[in-house]
Amino acid sequence: MNVADALDELRVGILRDMSTLKSGPTPDDHYWSDERLVRYIDDAHKRFARMALCIHDDTTQKVTQVVLRDTVSMYALHPSVRMVLSVRHQDDSQDMVRINHQDAVNQNNDFTEDFQFAIVTNPGKPTRYSTDEGMDPTRNHAIRLRLLGVPDATQVGKVVYLRVIRQPLADITTKDTDKTGFEIPEEYQLDMLEWAAYRCLRNWDIDGEDRTKAEAHKKRFEDAVAECKRDVLRKTWNPPRWKFGGNGFTYVHN
Repeated sequence: MNVADALDELRVGILRDMSTLKSGPTPDDHYWSDERLVRYIDDAHKRFARMALCIHDDTTQKVTQVVLRDTVSMYALHPSVRMVLSVRHQDDSQDMVRINHQDAVNQNNDFTEDFQFAIVTNPGKPTRYSTDEGMDPTRNHAIRLRLLGVPDATQVGKVVYLRVIRQPLADITTKDTDKTGFEIPEEYQLDMLEWAAYRCLRNWDIDGEDRTKAEAHKKRFEDAVAECKRDVLRKTWNPPRWKFGGNGFTYVHN
């Protein structure tokens, strides 16, 4: 579905905003302009992606690749990134281990009776990562990625590959309505328009009739988001794998 199709479906199919249904001195006018409806469609597209976490990406270079720099351990990710699923150094076949901020800063290296595990880093090459470092307010609150160990001169130019959940990369506008600009799954693109309809109707009249209609559109949108989240979980779920006795007291959990 392209932007023109979405605009037509919202205006005619959902809102019934057609000049043939209006009376008055200017029957050709619409209640809502194309610009306003497309603005609401853009908001619906981004909101659906944010709530359903349905755009998974491991191929878009500007989003999923981090180029290492000498002595730099902190990197602001692309502003569209909502969540980092995994991180892998270009020279490795296995993913880096995710740690939290406390372990990243304190670098716990004691094996104690409360089961703290040692963090072993290779000098100059990152083997661990953390994403709970706060966000960069200068880049639309982009997630910051911390790497351990700190890259040295031998790592300059090497790439760390990410798997991420992200927001849509481009705004939906009226500039090119024939373009297919939606990134959420196609089967939910009509459901996405329910939020745009809610935006249109929520404050439209004073007697409350359109507010009731607006809440119905909002409910259908939220139901579609919940259904999409279930679909995403089914597609990406990986059963846990346990391995006892293979290496002392350790276990493997995927």
